[in-house]
Amino acid sequence: MYRHWKGSLPTLATFQSLHDVTINRMDTVFLGNTLLRWLQALLVLAVILTVLLLLRTVFRKKAGNEANPKLLTRLISQLMLPTALIAAIWISSRFLEISATVSALLRILLIALFTIQVGRWANLSVDHWIDQQSAKLPGDDYSRRTSLRGIAIIARILIWLVVALVILQSIPNFDIASIITSLGVGGIAIGLAAQSLVADLLSSLTIHLDKPFEPGDSIKTGNFSGTVEQIGLKSTRIRNLSGEELSISNSELLKAPLQNFSRLQERRVSFTIQIANNTPAEKLAIIPQLIEDAFQDLENVRFSRAHFQSFAQTGLVYEIVYFVTSPDYDILVKAQNVINFRIYQNLQNEAITFSAVPTIPLETSSRA
Repeated sequence: MYRHWKGSLPTLATFQSLHDVTINRMDTVFLGNTLLRWLQALLVLAVILTVLLLLRTVFRKKAGNEANPKLLTRLISQLMLPTALIAAIWISSRFLEISATVSALLRILLIALFTIQVGRWANLSVDHWIDQQSAKLPGDDYSRRTSLRGIAIIARILIWLVVALVILQSIPNFDIASIITSLGVGGIAIGLAAQSLVADLLSSLTIHLDKPFEPGDSIKTGNFSGTVEQIGLKSTRIRNLSGEELSISNSELLKAPLQNFSRLQERRVSFTIQIANNTPAEKLAIIPQLIEDAFQDLENVRFSRAHFQSFAQTGLVYEIVYFVTSPDYDILVKAQNVINFRIYQNLQNEAITFSAVPTIPLETSSRA
């Protein structure tokens, strides 16, 4: 039996010959690279492409099964096939010796497709943010929804403008600066004409993001005050106290300091009264208590202090400070009316008279 197999068993020399043939074939040069390098590049290409497509498939199924998928899930699920392919090709090309022309072409394709992919992701992020903001709005708040759609349009225009500029800049011997300069005076004129529009649009975006006020808030800015009715892309409509509707550009609205009375947690009220100069000292001593008694059992009102503040030619000045624990201005006015009447009545009961020229200015603020 051994003699039967002895003649057919491969010898060590045979294995060595096969190994040498394989090595020689791997060293065969094809398009400037050995077969071994081509196999390495193809293996890397297959692995990277498989991983990217697998991620894309998994996250697409996950996004389809969820009512409100997370942003990261939506982004990965929207990976473009050309982007995945060019990324795999570019990485695998690092294992090969390729010409400068092919390398430059791959670089341009990579930058173009990757920039478009980033643009799609940015556009998807804007949509995701708009969906979240719209979900928080009441169904009948059409003005805010319209403003959000306008903001989305502006954001998309800016995104794709940047994408186009990046792609053009990646092209060799393509000078964007010279093209922009060639627009000349016409481009400058258009830019100046659109400056106010762009400022208003950006101010609208600032209002929606920072939310210094919302529809229904009572505000004051510069010489304008009233209730906000609608926040548009270019202007905001305010209904003032006398009933007229004011339309103010968003940029002008944000230039001056803005007071939002609807967000007051409480109002500080300070006013003074003047007592006759000939009032006896014992009567002057009980005036603070008489004033404090006027605040008893008043809702939404917290008494702070009443004191003999100063001497004046027209009388003796007492300062009164209290807080209204409601932002409603009507509550403040009604409380002031009751307080004034009670103070007057308490002083009359003690035969204390006001000076000949009383001054009772009303000043309110949100600070203590």
